[in-house]
Amino acid sequence: MNNIICRVRCAHAYLKIGVAMLLLATSSACEKNGFTYDLTGSNQPSSYIVADTLTINMNTVALDSVPTNGTGVMLCGRHQDPYLGKITSSAFFQLQLPSSTVTSAMQADLSSRYDSVELILKPNRQVYGDTLAMQEIGVYEVLQTIQKAENSAYLYNNSNFQTAAQPLASVQQVVRPSSDSSIHIKLPNSYGNTLFNLFKNKNNEVSTQDIFLQYYRGLAIKPGASSANIMGFLTSDTSVILRLHYHVNEVIITDRHLDMNLYNPDVQFNQISADRTGTLLAGLTGTTKSLPSTATNNMSFVQPLTGILTRIDLPSLKTLASVGKFFKVMRATLTLLPVAGTYQNYYTLPPAVTLCEADDKNNVIDTLVASTGGVQHGNLVIDNLYQLNTTYTYDITHYAINNINSNGYNNYGLLVMPSRGAATTNFNRLVLGDSKNKQNKIRIQVYYLLYN
Repeated sequence: MNNIICRVRCAHAYLKIGVAMLLLATSSACEKNGFTYDLTGSNQPSSYIVADTLTINMNTVALDSVPTNGTGVMLCGRHQDPYLGKITSSAFFQLQLPSSTVTSAMQADLSSRYDSVELILKPNRQVYGDTLAMQEIGVYEVLQTIQKAENSAYLYNNSNFQTAAQPLASVQQVVRPSSDSSIHIKLPNSYGNTLFNLFKNKNNEVSTQDIFLQYYRGLAIKPGASSANIMGFLTSDTSVILRLHYHVNEVIITDRHLDMNLYNPDVQFNQISADRTGTLLAGLTGTTKSLPSTATNNMSFVQPLTGILTRIDLPSLKTLASVGKFFKVMRATLTLLPVAGTYQNYYTLPPAVTLCEADDKNNVIDTLVASTGGVQHGNLVIDNLYQLNTTYTYDITHYAINNINSNGYNNYGLLVMPSRGAATTNFNRLVLGDSKNKQNKIRIQVYYLLYN
């Protein structure tokens, strides 16, 4: 697989992309005559023209894989999205040994006795799906060392490491992310007692972190059959805790505990899959990597965590230069319109969306910047009342000029993608209208001078 990392200026998004695109046929532009523009110091009149009916081709693109490690968020659950399909997410992570001070205190008292063990997770208040739906989380032992492939800096949404066939334990409950500060999953005493005795007896298995990971390679949280949403959980500081409860024989028995937190956040990753059966995107398979918006009800889609982006091509831009002997682009804008009814209830629009230039094989070349400089995020405006004028707007002046002046056969297209933070920590998605959409049409306007 040909994986390409999208490097975005000012430390913005990167996504691993390896997708083959069909070449799109060019077509001529339709133009509107404007008004006369007088050039200072010139006797030749010129026409200031706005071209706003240029051909726009939109395709939904399926990525081979997306980096999901080191994001600071574990994602676990399952949700049936009406457009994107059945989305499933599991999280893999390693455990860190307790501090030597804590273990020494426990070892110093020979009367220490094991009580129980639990995994504590802290929601980050982000939910994909109905927050009132049941959540079922299973905790599994990981049986293989979680590590990156040789010469790779990432773990991906399709990375996989063997786990036990059955969970150590599971919990079923409605998690209220706005009020529940943590969830507690009680694990079996056989698992906890074995760990406790390793520490108490100062066994070699817990002598160093490297040796410990040879025996306890990590844990994975996976959704159960009852899961109906996907929740985010924090990984920073002490947000993930495997807690061993114990006590010592004393007059007043006090609960004591050993805490094991998440180790090496850089190899914590989220495994994500999508079953698109029965959706408009069912045609995206292992061999078919893109679908034109004409085949998906005049819509295209963006959801990076499931490997879905939109590609935009403007094949008729180059024909503008042929309308007159002397021609100059003054300004060009592109406006994306989310389809009405697709961002309500628990479906949220990404607040910042960038455009990346890409070649015909979707290898990302650069991030589009404004004519005044700086990465653009779309300046999202939301029409909450009618949802007809919700827009992301971009200055594509430099892109238009470079495209028109290009001598290459294949001009660069544009990939629509949220910034990395938004792209890899939640399931926000976009459903965009193409130029034939009845209500929410993508728009392009190119302002240019035509000298007579």
